[in-house]
Amino acid sequence: MENIRCRAIVMRNRVKKTKTPVAFTYIAKLFDFNFSEAIINEHRDNPKLNKNMSKGFAKFIDCLNSYLKLLNTTSKDCRIKIYSSVTLKNSAILRAVDNFHDRPWFSNIAINMNIEELSDYQTDNGICYAQTLLITEIRLPNKSTPLHLALVQWYDFKSEITPFVYGCPLLELVELYNFIEIEAIEDTIHVVPRFDKNNEYFDQEGGIKHVKTCLLRSLSLKMAVPFPTSLWSRNKREK
Repeated sequence: MENIRCRAIVMRNRVKKTKTPVAFTYIAKLFDFNFSEAIINEHRDNPKLNKNMSKGFAKFIDCLNSYLKLLNTTSKDCRIKIYSSVTLKNSAILRAVDNFHDRPWFSNIAINMNIEELSDYQTDNGICYAQTLLITEIRLPNKSTPLHLALVQWYDFKSEITPFVYGCPLLELVELYNFIEIEAIEDTIHVVPRFDKNNEYFDQEGGIKHVKTCLLRSLSLKMAVPFPTSLWSRNKREK
């Protein structure tokens, strides 16, 4: 399933590539280094980093190698920059930072998939959901333009029998990780706790027009995702 998700995103964006690459605006560079397992493992083991960011570094090498294998290249001599945030094509801000106004913020996202490539698992009308762990810009020695990638942990449907509750997808975080192209991200989604249930969450409706309110259930991770008033006001204005 992990490789299918990654392949679907890569193939979808190969078809959609235009002559003019999408220009992304990154904010606050956190790390800048030449690819090195030693450096990545050092960041992974840094006790000062948030557990989500540490998890991202723990999965970094395997996920990057899997992604680059689909492009018939390797991580040798590549330059890696990791940022706290990037502005998406719809002007939403994607964040992966352990301290934003004194809180960690690792954006939950909706990803527009190619349904023809996804026959082995279920989507919500072509949308899959994930949590962002790292935001990267990766330069390969044989490429003139960088790769704009996010390392994500996937949500999956909690139950094949009852995938939707009250018209909302019932999801759980699963142990699946991939690098995906930032261009494939449809929007950020806002997750807030379902207060009358234990370890269940709603995606606040209004993040994207066609995505319904999501009911999320995490396997083992209790998420505390900030929901600033400014974002709520922006979403209300867009309706």
